[in-house]
Amino acid sequence: MITKEQQLVELRRLLRRVARGLRLRHGPLHRRGGRRQTGLVAYLAAEGPTSVSDLAEALGVSLPAASTLTRALEEQGLVERREDPDDRRRTVVALNETTASEVRAWLEAHDRPFEKTLDALDADERAAFLKGLGLLADALLEESAHGPLRPHDRPPHRRRPHRHRPL
Repeated sequence: MITKEQQLVELRRLLRRVARGLRLRHGPLHRRGGRRQTGLVAYLAAEGPTSVSDLAEALGVSLPAASTLTRALEEQGLVERREDPDDRRRTVVALNETTASEVRAWLEAHDRPFEKTLDALDADERAAFLKGLGLLADALLEESAHGPLRPHDRPPHRRRPHRHRPL
């Protein structure tokens, strides 16, 4: 029978391999941008045209940060701003066609190992695997310096009023 200590050693070994595998997988903006830009582009590929305020909320960043990221991607020719066809007062951000096809191909390739893993398990094993992974994620977030909530689960930061100047 395998002991709990041996299971912990095996868990650490496997998590190192998983983390290494995830680090080695570069997104479509690896050479041109960072993680947040990749996240923004991936979100647009999955969700379609979105307002900057919705992007900020989904990515867990401030509205000015989302606007800056969007502007940088627009200057690189990866995204475009356009009028919302349903509400002409609103502007949405969308991927241009070249970027959209590149990102969709990357997302499909990105999901292959996950699909392969889930396909190798039967329904009960998948449920147990996902439950265990969720429990691990929750435990890691609780132990993190930022607390149990992810940044996009927190309310946006607001500056407190100073005693000598109003907001």
